[in-house]
Amino acid sequence: MVLRKRTNALQRYQRTINNKNLRQERKEKYFDGRCECEGKMQEAKLKSRKTFCMINDGVNPSNTVSKIASGKIRTSTRLTTLEKEDGMYNTDMRSRTMHMLEHFVPDYREDSDNELHRKIRKKILEPPDTVDNKAFMKEEITANLKKLNSKKAPGEDGLNSDILIGAFQVFPLFFTQIYNACLKEGCFPKKWKRSVIIPIIKPGKEECNDILKYRPISLINTGGKLLERLMIDRILFHIYSNDLFSDNQCGFTPQRGTVDAGIEVKNFIEESLRLKQCTVIVSLYVKGAFDAAW
Repeated sequence: MVLRKRTNALQRYQRTINNKNLRQERKEKYFDGRCECEGKMQEAKLKSRKTFCMINDGVNPSNTVSKIASGKIRTSTRLTTLEKEDGMYNTDMRSRTMHMLEHFVPDYREDSDNELHRKIRKKILEPPDTVDNKAFMKEEITANLKKLNSKKAPGEDGLNSDILIGAFQVFPLFFTQIYNACLKEGCFPKKWKRSVIIPIIKPGKEECNDILKYRPISLINTGGKLLERLMIDRILFHIYSNDLFSDNQCGFTPQRGTVDAGIEVKNFIEESLRLKQCTVIVSLYVKGAFDAAW
């Protein structure tokens, strides 16, 4: 900050008009100062990047996922003793693993369905009575492939986006036909549904015996990630073109988030205070919402 202010001050050499020698001297000082300032800024940026990359696992869980998936670290995934619902503790690695699978990846069998579940299962087997969507274009697939981060941990097949891009460039028609077949048949291939689940310990929960100390990260194959992106684009296009989103929808919405929701609440409260009204806020937290969803 000090160097930047000093450099800005040196830039005032332009105000020196009547003395050419003095102007040239101050100009040289300005350029020397600017070079020094830019060098320090680059050095600070590099130091900042290195610091970010060395953030501990609890603060930067995505960094941990990549390292674990590539086999660089293993100690952080060692499962510790977990307490079961009946108050007993797991005694071995197999029982701990099964306990985690039953909790985070429950097996929804048809014999345990209620009436609503049976109706949903029957409904998804019926062919949709809607107009077929337009086929995916090669350009559409290429654009979504390039959005995928090649540095993200891959799924079970070990293929990252760079490998998939290279294969697509060689066999563009073959790839396009595969994704259009998925679109036409309403199919998400089972191979792409298989995922590598990596349990990451939440910050501050290292010594806890509760199963909720873990955050399960699911890594699917890049081919499946690409199909997800293609379908999300189509769904969002349908939603926006038909104005189906509420203006109050902030979550899971492009270019909107919790900050927008906070600003809306702030504006609402300020208006209520101006009108000398009372404001009541009700906050709902659903514990393990995605784990419990059928």
